[in-house]
Amino acid sequence: MKNNEYIAIFWDYENAKVYSQGFKAPLAESLIDYVKSVGHPQVKKVYSNWVAVRNETIVQALYSLGFEPIQVSMGKVNSVDVKIAVDCLDTAINNPDIKTFMIVTGDKDFIPVVNWLKDHEKKVIIIGNTNSVSDHLLLSSDGFISLKELSKVHEKSVQKEEIISFDEAVNCLVSVIKTNRKLGKSTRFLVLNDYMRSTEHYNYESYSLVRKPDSSGTFHSFKEFIEEAESRNRIKSITIEGFREIFLPDENPAKESDLNPELSKTVTRTDAIRICKELRQMFNDNIIGDAENKLGYQEITIALK
Repeated sequence: MKNNEYIAIFWDYENAKVYSQGFKAPLAESLIDYVKSVGHPQVKKVYSNWVAVRNETIVQALYSLGFEPIQVSMGKVNSVDVKIAVDCLDTAINNPDIKTFMIVTGDKDFIPVVNWLKDHEKKVIIIGNTNSVSDHLLLSSDGFISLKELSKVHEKSVQKEEIISFDEAVNCLVSVIKTNRKLGKSTRFLVLNDYMRSTEHYNYESYSLVRKPDSSGTFHSFKEFIEEAESRNRIKSITIEGFREIFLPDENPAKESDLNPELSKTVTRTDAIRICKELRQMFNDNIIGDAENKLGYQEITIALK
């Protein structure tokens, strides 16, 4: 990501809450620090039923960091998801200079929105909890940053980067594969680097900070690191349905693999504008979630696919 890119942040507060300390909000501060390190935040919106939160300290902390708290009633089914979806599409259409969208969530219902944004040449980064984020959402996006990793980046922002040994990095990789297998999560090549950075038990930050076994330097790509680990029989990789998946040597790919990619169709610009207008009007009319309304959330999701 280029440092001069314009970025939009859409935060589902109920999915990743701030725990404030005085007038500080560690998660919000970490998020802003990270975004500023990679670009220029132009839109910063955080969604919740703020009337029910009843914590002025949190709201003030968010305001002080430049966030715009968006009030959404929780009495409506998927109301936060729908509002974020509307605002994402509206921002993409009306702010063409914004090229990167960061969505703080873990909900797979955002997959159609992510795919629509990518189809319109936007980069989408998902930020969320490693244990609860949807694999399909992660795979649909251009990148994933865990809340723990975000905190680690913030804490180490003034510390010197540490190069780790090849064995330590491979141990981290093996641990992640085992953990993901137990949790029913993906071990595809495309997501393992993100999961490795998110682990608490190892100091892995990047393949570029892993020393090669022959001490000739560090790795130039995650692919190079994986291939080296495979050449030493620490792992094995198999391409299934066009996707490269990583397994432990004693695992049976036919049994362990669970590849069900959710691919969505695109929608035209005209359809997107129409959907935005209809959803905005529904929010203005306070009818989202009405059982008698003909355009419910499921229909919206289908329309975006």
